[in-house]
Amino acid sequence: MAGYVVYNGFWNPKQPPGTVTRLIKAAEHRGIRLMPFANTQTAVELGREITVHGFDVSDFALFFDKDIRLARALETIGVRVYNPADTIAVCDDKAATHLRLAAEGIPMPKTLVAPMTYVNMDELPSSAFIKLAAERLGFPMVIKECYGSLGGQVYLANNRSELKKLVSQMEAKPFICQEFVSASAGTDIRIYVVDGEPVAAMRRRSKSDFRSNIGLGAEASAYTPTAEEKELAVACCKILGALFAGVDILSGSGGQPLVCEVNSNAFTAAISECTGVDVSGAIVDAVLSRERQR
Repeated sequence: MAGYVVYNGFWNPKQPPGTVTRLIKAAEHRGIRLMPFANTQTAVELGREITVHGFDVSDFALFFDKDIRLARALETIGVRVYNPADTIAVCDDKAATHLRLAAEGIPMPKTLVAPMTYVNMDELPSSAFIKLAAERLGFPMVIKECYGSLGGQVYLANNRSELKKLVSQMEAKPFICQEFVSASAGTDIRIYVVDGEPVAAMRRRSKSDFRSNIGLGAEASAYTPTAEEKELAVACCKILGALFAGVDILSGSGGQPLVCEVNSNAFTAAISECTGVDVSGAIVDAVLSRERQR
């Protein structure tokens, strides 16, 4: 049995990221060979058949990237992809994630999906949407580009003027607006779910930012989630079809847990270091279990 770990070569041009290295080492301990594979090493060729250049067909691939087209191509040529391309796609699009979860009654911050727009238009988007967002969500308000990572495409508008400026900067980028959950400003809980089990959890806190991303300076500490939080995280993964994922949860009024995001290829370093749980090992075990069932 052999497989690949696919990662983003643009962000990691010199060597695989730490999460990939941890997965490879975890597989080695279990007698399985995982090979790193950057999406920049290949091109998908379409003709009478599909060719993924540089990719020798293997049993499976752990996909720790968001290159959906590559993931779909691999699935088409018979490679079993974990997580599946459809799961990666819905998790990568914040609006799609919230739409899917809202349809199943998952509690989340109140969210408005901006209308689709185009570049070089007079209003981006309509003034009617800005008015509605201000009325429904109030200020401060969180604005998130639908596609983004590590908190870099998440913004805060403190008034209508700032909202209008941020919206105009989006141009044709899809985005959502969310209510600001003041009780969770600068902090959240990440629960890492693997094969239907919450294997590790951490609380992230920032002293200088409303976002709680580790890459933006937040600190992590081990956390023991409540039964409700565990059930919520597991339910999200089931709905989205994720074998493994990091589920980010906020604490709303009265302590009600609210799902913020679901990350289908969440990093494992911080949560493993602060909890002592071998999350990479759990992921490899789950994948190998699925493979052996075949």
